[in-house]
Amino acid sequence: MLNFKLIEKTQIEEFKKYYDYSIALGCDINLLNAYLWRNEYNINFAVYDDTLIKAYFKDDGSLWGYCMPTGKKVRGALEEIFADAYERGQKPFIVMLTNGQKAMLESIFPSRFTFERSPENQDYIYLTEELVTLRGKRFHAKRNHISKFYKTYNNTRFETIDDNNKSDALKVVVDWYAENGIPTDENNEIKAICESLENMNDFNMQGAVLYVEDKPVAMTLGSEISPNVYDINFEKALREYDGVYSVINNEFAKTLTKYKYINREEDMGLEGLRKSKLSYNPVIILDRYNASLKDEAKF
Repeated sequence: MLNFKLIEKTQIEEFKKYYDYSIALGCDINLLNAYLWRNEYNINFAVYDDTLIKAYFKDDGSLWGYCMPTGKKVRGALEEIFADAYERGQKPFIVMLTNGQKAMLESIFPSRFTFERSPENQDYIYLTEELVTLRGKRFHAKRNHISKFYKTYNNTRFETIDDNNKSDALKVVVDWYAENGIPTDENNEIKAICESLENMNDFNMQGAVLYVEDKPVAMTLGSEISPNVYDINFEKALREYDGVYSVINNEFAKTLTKYKYINREEDMGLEGLRKSKLSYNPVIILDRYNASLKDEAKF
């Protein structure tokens, strides 16, 4: 049986050697994400024959699904996944495959899996230049929201996060949860944001806070996926301030112009979040698939 363990802080850098970041676009290969959300989603890793295997476990300790292995011995790692699944009394279930990974799995084991789209896990990816300039009819509504915000609210300012305003970023998060009536006790997202703020330098994260009359009303935190792609890990804003999401998005994008793309991650199957992400006109929607072993398939 594979020896799966939660990722440790030191392994964020260690495990990067298994990925090809020259072609990376997806937030799933941002190992910082796996670390920050390790407890919420029970994300575990195992190394087999110089190949990295990621898996998601359920709260009862059973395994929900394996991700496509990455490294030097993908076929061998897949065969080990199948053996591991059978030893656990489960059928192999490969999750969150990109189109490229789906094609690879099918080429290695043709006609043995059925594939089902997983739209709640697809990545929304944008051209940084477009999020900065907001040119053209497609972004007319965003420009209007931003213009209205600055006309409505006086004494606004945008600050990148440093030691002096980390508490303000966290205040936005706490206020956002209160605004939405969501309990904060034992909340894994708040824990992840706190850990991010405490370790921004170690994690090489950047962030920002937006203020109205000295009140923090929006925050964002992100990290690099690759030299071409930046990941927005967290973004919260108080809805009572019209246009606030458009403003924090636009202002933070202006600090990320060395990256070609910005990945704003998935919509988690939430219709409102899906509409919001589509409203920023993604240039790439990175499809995801789950692969189930056919009943008649044998290994």
